[in-house]
Amino acid sequence: MFNIYVNDIPNLPSSHLAIFADDTAILTKHKHPDIAVQALQTYVSQLQLWLTDWKIKVNPSKCACLLFTKKRNMPVLNPIQIFGQPVPFVSEYKYLGPILDAKLNFDSHIQRAVTKAKNSSFALGRLIAPKSTLATKHKLPFYKTIVRLVKLYGSPIWGTTSIRNLRKFQFFQNQQLARIVNAPWYVRRKLIHQDLKIDPVLDFMKIISKKFLEKITPDSQRIVATSTLRPSRPISRKRPRAMLDYTYENFPSIKRRRDVNTMAESLDP
Repeated sequence: MFNIYVNDIPNLPSSHLAIFADDTAILTKHKHPDIAVQALQTYVSQLQLWLTDWKIKVNPSKCACLLFTKKRNMPVLNPIQIFGQPVPFVSEYKYLGPILDAKLNFDSHIQRAVTKAKNSSFALGRLIAPKSTLATKHKLPFYKTIVRLVKLYGSPIWGTTSIRNLRKFQFFQNQQLARIVNAPWYVRRKLIHQDLKIDPVLDFMKIISKKFLEKITPDSQRIVATSTLRPSRPISRKRPRAMLDYTYENFPSIKRRRDVNTMAESLDP
């Protein structure tokens, strides 16, 4: 019913709407930030009329503007006005779980995800601790279904972050698995993964991303198809689908390499 209710929400060529339940993101793009802000304000003005007609209230204090750019020196931009109240510009914003930052590095999200995973592991301490009386086969599901789930939530979105960030997840998993089996320090982490039959973090993230991209709706596929995803362009390597173009070395050190086939395709004219 809600989808029918908002079916006639205004839609302008200069803006793109991303609606999930009652969360709405309005996207505009331009190489000049001030023009992008003007286009966004134009849409918001149209949206205000629609909200008034349908008697829908919006809380401006819960709204925010996030400018995605790699530029360091940005001009002072006029804030977007909605119902006479300014919407502040922010450097990062939590949207449907993942924390988006201006440069899409996902540094803040990774740090908080690791912290939440550590807290989850601490809460399960007596169950998965080395001295726990539970068998290993019973400890491992706690890690897979709770700790790993918290840690990797939204990974198809932020999986192309820097390898420095991704190492944190594998290091954390190494510690947790060694703790679960009470392994001495000299036991190789690769051997522990093999004995427990658990995928390294980056390989598991790649599996999740592949399933996610296979399940997206036809409308989402059409949007992805119209986007200019060119593997030869460095900026395209940060898009979610680009994660499938990598292979990973997890032991003894963590490395990420482009697939040979993908590199050959990127060199084609």
